[in-house]
Amino acid sequence: MRGSSSRVLTGFSLYYDDESPISHIDRGGPDQAQRMAEFVTRSIDNLSQGITVRGAMEKLSLKDKKDLIPGLEVRLLPHQAIGVAWMVDQELMSPHRGGVLADEMGLGKTVQMIATMVKNLPQPGDKYRTTLIVVPAALLLQWKEEIESKSNEVFTIHIHHGRDKLKKLSAVREFDVIITTYQTLNVDFAVPTDVPQEEELDWLAENGGLLSRMQWYRVILDEAQFIRNRTTRSSKSVALLRSRYRWMLTGTPVTNSLADIYGLIRFGRFRPWNDWKDFNEYIAFQLEDAVLAGLRAQEVLKPILLRRTKDAELEGEPLLQLPKKNVDVVELEFSSEERDLYDSFEKRVAFTISKLYREGTILKKCAHLFIIGSISCLTNCFPISLAKPYSDPTLLVASDVDKERARAMQLMGHAWVNEHLSFMARARMMALDFEDEDDVPETFCPVCGDLYTNDSGRVLTCKHQICFDCALGLRTAPIAHDGHFGEGDEAENLKAEKEYEVAVAKGWRPCPTCKKMCDMNDNMFRSSAFEPTPEEMEKIQREQRDARRKKQARKASPEPGPSVIDLELDESDDDLPDVSTLIASRLSPKKKEDDSDVGREVPDKGKKAKAGDDSDDEDDTPISQSLIDTWARGDSNVEPSTKMLALVEQLKEAEIAGDKTICYSQWTSMLDLVEMVFNRYGIRSLRYDGKMDRESREKSLSTFKKNGGPKVMLISTKCGGVGLNLVSANRVVNMDLSWNFATESQAYDRVHRLGQEKEVFVKRLIVKDTIEERMLKLQALKTDLANAALGEGTGNLHKLSVKDIVNLFGIRSN
Repeated sequence: MRGSSSRVLTGFSLYYDDESPISHIDRGGPDQAQRMAEFVTRSIDNLSQGITVRGAMEKLSLKDKKDLIPGLEVRLLPHQAIGVAWMVDQELMSPHRGGVLADEMGLGKTVQMIATMVKNLPQPGDKYRTTLIVVPAALLLQWKEEIESKSNEVFTIHIHHGRDKLKKLSAVREFDVIITTYQTLNVDFAVPTDVPQEEELDWLAENGGLLSRMQWYRVILDEAQFIRNRTTRSSKSVALLRSRYRWMLTGTPVTNSLADIYGLIRFGRFRPWNDWKDFNEYIAFQLEDAVLAGLRAQEVLKPILLRRTKDAELEGEPLLQLPKKNVDVVELEFSSEERDLYDSFEKRVAFTISKLYREGTILKKCAHLFIIGSISCLTNCFPISLAKPYSDPTLLVASDVDKERARAMQLMGHAWVNEHLSFMARARMMALDFEDEDDVPETFCPVCGDLYTNDSGRVLTCKHQICFDCALGLRTAPIAHDGHFGEGDEAENLKAEKEYEVAVAKGWRPCPTCKKMCDMNDNMFRSSAFEPTPEEMEKIQREQRDARRKKQARKASPEPGPSVIDLELDESDDDLPDVSTLIASRLSPKKKEDDSDVGREVPDKGKKAKAGDDSDDEDDTPISQSLIDTWARGDSNVEPSTKMLALVEQLKEAEIAGDKTICYSQWTSMLDLVEMVFNRYGIRSLRYDGKMDRESREKSLSTFKKNGGPKVMLISTKCGGVGLNLVSANRVVNMDLSWNFATESQAYDRVHRLGQEKEVFVKRLIVKDTIEERMLKLQALKTDLANAALGEGTGNLHKLSVKDIVNLFGIRSN
């Protein structure tokens, strides 16, 4: 994994980033050494005195629990009053001027933030008076409505997004509150690569987007876990914002490692720990005592973070009176057909991982192992009949390239495919002279002379190429022939003529290059399927280097086997695109891009960065259009899978009880298939995912809340796991596990939160004897990590090693 390394500890392990570049925003200041010394020597009991309910009410000038803060339309619950009092103190009395409100989902972080805004309004003489709120796109309207309904028209509000983006700084200053998205912010903070780091702020002040040139009264980041990775564009952009007060709202401040904390600290400019070198040395990288690192993380967070859980008590009373939440794992059994399909799939996965493990490249392929695992989980949900046509069940969800290669192997044999793949790779490696060689891959079509573009090339059975349009033309056009067959005796000529007639009857046509009769219907393959991937090219280069080394040394030295070292899982599952997009990458290594949903080129130095229109759509191509089409036709031969049938049974129970249900899946393409099942069973449902525009999402939520409408909503975990209020439902069915339970927990708490009046039932569907059982153990490890930093639980700082990854996929490692 680029920019990070891992170390083995006795009992514990920690992530250590020693390679990612350090910029000016990662340095604390000229007196950093002094600040660090003061912090380390200062008593860690600096915040031992908590705020009582009575103390909070006095700070907020409230005489009775029923009193309202002037300008606020809702009464604060006792724990919320404590939170607001602490936040106001952080702004007015603390040198930090902000912090992290990390209450568990459902405790009212939004209303506490709004109350703080109302309580500490800009003063008449303040030059900068506008508050910026940065949120996921799905929460834009919800934040606007929350502020309007709870603040008695104290604020003027504008959503700066899409077509409604403001054009001038003067227009921004007219509003008290600007609400925008992380993606929009990224566009405004794009800096040309040739601008020196020390000049970035000056360049942005003159040439940056509108948001980068503004100075703010207060900046609020909702779902602030989005900035935990310090190398992402979102994390860097928010760190450059200029503001008096800085706040982060998140229910999951720690997800994967202690390094997650740094992105929050850097944005808040909480000294002295906003210096990456010191943070890494004292916390993220602590080889001798990992437990000490967890304790230090707690002490760093104490002055700037407030966190309460829903099951906590306040002055002897439960913090929040919520109905009971029941979370159950529902274990399912595959049918015999499904078991055969899954076992075959997992064997293929095991083979791939074993190969990477033997080569010692498993660390480099970490992200792609997770892709394979995600596919494996998704296989549990596929309609079995749709997989039957594939000799290799992995092809059910494979990319077009992999399917095309498999089709060629089935029709032409392994030898034909391997020979052509090997030749194409050698040709690319050796830069053959295409003009002097007869058997090299052609660049231009031999018929029309056009360059092969947009996947237009086709490989014939003779291994020569032709463009698709010319192949169609040859297939339908009459064959020009001079009437002579062969150059032998009469018998040989008759035989050649007969073979020619049979070939013509089959629709075959002569190759324009070698004149051999070829099938231009089924036995014609996309040229792109045989282009070597970067991974294959790298393998060939490695083999060539080894061959040269062996020739020189006359004796090859055995390469050391892969060592089992700790592996940091830097990206959580909620950052993954849908499964069809994952497989389309062909499992080849690609450079990671931050916030890839922002399509924008960085301008050259001197050119002003123009704010492009950002999109919050999820990058999701359907699994297979033919698959979706088959389901849409309602083919009676296609049977729903075990999980889909279990989902239907859960919905029948909810219908009898009169309850509404949320159905989650990480994959929007999975939700497409579930909708097809619902159509068969007459189940009315609504949809909420990233492919829908903002208006459509809001309409779905509004319809779902009403009585008499559909009682089921299908939601993608990534899109609907943050910020939404779904208390109109009290049942949840999760179709697939996440790598990190925090992601699932966030989604479940959209239902189990303030306003929920019914008992909540969460069903997590898993299949016995599959990767999902092993994923449950993986989730437990990550949960322990988060607890260590927040002072909750036992605090085991376990990380996954290569051995853990191998075991996750059911492979024994030696």
